[in-house]
Amino acid sequence: MITKKEIKEIMKLKGMVRGVTLKTDAEYILNKKGEKGLERLQREILKTGESIKYKEIKNVKWYPMGWRIVSLLVIKEIFDWGDKEIVEMGHSAPKNSFVVKIIMRYFISLERTFREVSKYWEKHYSVGRLVSDEIDLGKKYVKIKIEDFKGHPILYTYFKGYFGAIVSLMVKTDKIKTLEENYTYKGDSFHKITIKW
Repeated sequence: MITKKEIKEIMKLKGMVRGVTLKTDAEYILNKKGEKGLERLQREILKTGESIKYKEIKNVKWYPMGWRIVSLLVIKEIFDWGDKEIVEMGHSAPKNSFVVKIIMRYFISLERTFREVSKYWEKHYSVGRLVSDEIDLGKKYVKIKIEDFKGHPILYTYFKGYFGAIVSLMVKTDKIKTLEENYTYKGDSFHKITIKW
């Protein structure tokens, strides 16, 4: 169980997120676990002392970064999920995002897509920057860096699935591997994720 002390530390993290990120969590649980699963999640969230009420969240309004982390941690805990399930959750998000589908429709190169996704980051997170560090189509990999972002390990687990899904949509394959190379939560100055196909 997540302790009140842990939640207090999480809530000290700098930054805000758009409500759509929290709504995406709720929609995923609704699809996976049904209305009862979503109600259970809502009850458990409120027990943490945080007032995340998914049905009242507004897509474009800013909410504390800590809420994003608490949401994912409670989901992982109450449904007894591991990292694999959180990666899968992140992987499903772009496939259901109207904005990402539009980006994919108009930007047919991986390089251009990741430039646009970098702009998309700024619309969802008030802190940090997403940078396309390296793209090698011949060797079939993309490296992205997340800079100036102090998150929590569960967020990066989610991001592995999220960015892996964007690459899989562009290169039209499900054979995607995501690896973390640098870790801000271990003291590195940036977080690096490599996506291979």
